[in-house]
Amino acid sequence: MNADGTTRIYSIWDQSIPYVPNSGQEGGLPEELSYGTEYGREAINRALQSANPYDIVPSRDTEGHGTFMAGVACGNEDAAQEFSGIAPLAELVVVKCKAAKRNIRDYYGIDPDVPCFMENDIMLGIRYLARIAYRRRKPMVVCIGMGTSLGSHYRGGALGHIAQSYGDLRGFVVVAAGGNEGNESHHYHQEQLAARGETEVELRVDPAETDFTTELWCKAPGLCSVALISPGGEFSGRIYARVGERQMIRFLLEKTVVYIDYLLVSFESGDECIRLRFFGPEEGIWRFRVYNETDIPAQFDMWLPIREFINNGTYFLRPDPNTTLCDPSNNLQIITVSYYDGANRSVAAQASRGFNVRGEIAPDIAAPGINIYGPAPEPGNVAAEPDRPVRYVSRSGSSAAAAVTAGAAILLVEWGIVKGNDINMDTVGVQKYLIRGANRDGRRFPNEEWGYGTLDLYGAFEAIRPKP
Repeated sequence: MNADGTTRIYSIWDQSIPYVPNSGQEGGLPEELSYGTEYGREAINRALQSANPYDIVPSRDTEGHGTFMAGVACGNEDAAQEFSGIAPLAELVVVKCKAAKRNIRDYYGIDPDVPCFMENDIMLGIRYLARIAYRRRKPMVVCIGMGTSLGSHYRGGALGHIAQSYGDLRGFVVVAAGGNEGNESHHYHQEQLAARGETEVELRVDPAETDFTTELWCKAPGLCSVALISPGGEFSGRIYARVGERQMIRFLLEKTVVYIDYLLVSFESGDECIRLRFFGPEEGIWRFRVYNETDIPAQFDMWLPIREFINNGTYFLRPDPNTTLCDPSNNLQIITVSYYDGANRSVAAQASRGFNVRGEIAPDIAAPGINIYGPAPEPGNVAAEPDRPVRYVSRSGSSAAAAVTAGAAILLVEWGIVKGNDINMDTVGVQKYLIRGANRDGRRFPNEEWGYGTLDLYGAFEAIRPKP
């Protein structure tokens, strides 16, 4: 809020609240969109002045993730709590994504109680933000604190393409969290599989695991096929790679069902994707027998879902911690952030690592991401208790580092566009400013953990300031 008690939020698009025409409810449909409800500044201010604010604007942050990130990036200064967001005078535009549909969760084997969102909703959220920025003729920094470990790990999937295309617009900057998959053992890498050769990949499945999905990506022009061996030794037989090939394998002894889908030429990279969906997997060691179908050596990778979607005891026995950045952050034309421990400048073991699957440099930089201090949603009625102190918590992870970087990007964009020093700034422009100013303290750079160095906004200005 501003000092006078009014909101700094320009609008909220809550995708999870259906808009009902002629119902008398506040808000309406966003321009050119057909679901959710948009609440403008006037409605939010009326809610803040009401004894029952949620009767006017019922949108709530039930997870606390978005509130924390927004507070770190641009929360108010609170001297009593020794807190300030990095850009405390910025306006906000908020998108609350609706939860993924049940059929999507069922397809990928994701628990219904775990927060999960759909790529198309996030893409429409970016479009909504871009339209507001264009309509108001103001620069905007978008912070994406979500990601997936499935996908090709090359250009960030369809979401990465959308983020890149809008990020090419002047004044529109996209920052994405790299993920927390560095030490989860969710990635397997095979550098070279001999022509017409075969190898085995071992995967341990947790006793409590119910359903999950894993993907094998074979780098073009390679082509692979697979067979499965269950913990009890039951062999599925080789499923050959063909266009549109789909197989359901029912293991009789283990009572496990596996669906295998072949996509020989993927959308973004042209690489082959083999998706394996396990339902009721038997605990123990599963073996994937991978065959090279071509007369040249093949390279392939396998990824498991992010740690929130799978049990701790499900992992590859010979994992590779690199190439674990989550999509969409693998896209080189959005700002990709890893994180480290700012207290001692040490590597965070859980931070996802680069490079992308083609060996291109990502992440761009690393920001502090361990024990970051920020606000959390407070239950109760804020309007009825305006003097109640805000509750603060410490959190760690990739999203916290992305919020820190987004705050720095806001200040850089203010200097460049608002104050007229570089009116053509876009995502890549801000990315290069941050890379040039990154702190490189004697380590080898660029590297898989920290990209080109650690975030240093002052260093960005020092790098471009004329030297005497």
